[in-house]
Amino acid sequence: MHSLNMVLNSPVNKNMSKPHRNGSISGQYNDEYDEDAHEKMKRKHYVPHKQHIAWKTTPILDNLPGSCDDEFFDDIHVTTTVDLSMIRNAAANALSALASKTFDETVEVTEDNCLRPIECTAQSYAWGKIGSSSLVARLKDAQTGNFEIGDQTPYAELWVGTHPNGMSEIVVPASDDDETKEDKKIPLVDYVQRNPLLHLGVEGITEPSQDYDLTFLFKVLSIEKVLSIQAHPDKYLAAQLHLDKPTIYKDPNHKPEMAVALDDNFEAMSGFRPIADIASNVLDYPEFANVIGIAVRRDVVEAVERGFGCNPKPILKKLFRAYMTASDDLVQKNLDALIARLSAKESTNDLDKLILKFADQFPGDSGIFAPIIFNYLKLKKGDAFFIGANEPHAYIRGEILECMACSDNVVRAGLTPKLKDVDTLVKMLTYKSTFPEITRGEKIDENCLLYVPPVEDFAMEIIEISPGSEYTIADVRSPSVLLTLEGSGKLSQADVQSLEVSFGKAAFMSANTEATVTADINGSGLKIVRALSNVHLGKEYL
Repeated sequence: MHSLNMVLNSPVNKNMSKPHRNGSISGQYNDEYDEDAHEKMKRKHYVPHKQHIAWKTTPILDNLPGSCDDEFFDDIHVTTTVDLSMIRNAAANALSALASKTFDETVEVTEDNCLRPIECTAQSYAWGKIGSSSLVARLKDAQTGNFEIGDQTPYAELWVGTHPNGMSEIVVPASDDDETKEDKKIPLVDYVQRNPLLHLGVEGITEPSQDYDLTFLFKVLSIEKVLSIQAHPDKYLAAQLHLDKPTIYKDPNHKPEMAVALDDNFEAMSGFRPIADIASNVLDYPEFANVIGIAVRRDVVEAVERGFGCNPKPILKKLFRAYMTASDDLVQKNLDALIARLSAKESTNDLDKLILKFADQFPGDSGIFAPIIFNYLKLKKGDAFFIGANEPHAYIRGEILECMACSDNVVRAGLTPKLKDVDTLVKMLTYKSTFPEITRGEKIDENCLLYVPPVEDFAMEIIEISPGSEYTIADVRSPSVLLTLEGSGKLSQADVQSLEVSFGKAAFMSANTEATVTADINGSGLKIVRALSNVHLGKEYL
């Protein structure tokens, strides 16, 4: 075996000691569940077996986002034996129905399917920005008249959609027999399930049905402190976890997601660094080398010696397992030594500073070592990245738009006081050693920027209109939610509906309907984000 000095001086490793300084972001957050979520999920998101709706084909493992190829029956890999055809949920059924229809058609807008205002749920988690410094708080405050921002309250997420853990409410006119004649607020899921054809675009289903739902969940995040180290399961694993541990994993659906930065300060960790960078960091941070042990440290360094012919996946899995399962005493001893050493340095690099930041936010947590092995990303406003299933990540700071499949599943292992399912996380990860792809969206016309992931569940459009101008939001076979980020103006649908829009205002747009948005002539323009099912996937303009 070559000496460590020879490894460090080899051509493959000439940049080993330099961790990534720039990049993009990926990550997620500490998804929260309330005590009644499981029952709500059963009522709202399950398809009774007697009304089973099968997909036209069984999903192909190789085509699913993330890693679904670890189907082994041992103590090292995840075993998924579930039959997805028996686990379909309402979001998956709607996705199947939309996928079977390959064209868009405009339907007449009436009082039954016109634009309606919606009010969204603001979630207060410990990692959120405090008080009015949080974009989430300001959006919610502008959206509803009875919301009061707490000066010391963290506001982390604004949920726009039908998930029972953060249900939006839609404002509908009073019925003819309602004596009060006042508008009513009802759960958005109840509204869309009244007529799945009209609102969700599900062909042939005009009677009320709980078999269908939105395929996506849209959020705004305001991040002050790092979120947990986590990953989201693929379709098979999500179903298996839900069957095995329904009180912990309350969704049978997968959760790929995409984040779009709203400021220039978005930071995250996502995916494993190149093996050469990890080997360099293992040598530069001997405290972490002590945690993973001599044998694993040797394997990492030897992998670099072997060069590009080496498959890093088994080595990364071995390293991550050793890291995640190290004893508390061993972790604490080496954390204390690491923090003391870094704090005494006259000059610290970006990786040192990130480790010290995590130590300040989560003292004694094993996740403080995570930047040594995970890619560190920095995004600018408008940058985006996709997070597939079974990929490790953690948001660090910033404000973002986030869209995902309609699910709230998360497997955590660090930087959180919440339940840590280390065994599942170690088994499920892809262990890809690549840097996430950062995109800037695709311009589909002069006003609309499209962010499209490689999955069918969701997409985002950001629409910007100059003062006094108007723009037609095209009809698509998917329903949509709209959220105004900047400016003021009007959303209209012929003579049927006209909604005043401004910062924080949100609306639901039924499938196959179009709307005209007009920016106030004396204003600063209008910026609206639209979340929808990914009807753009495969289109020629991509």
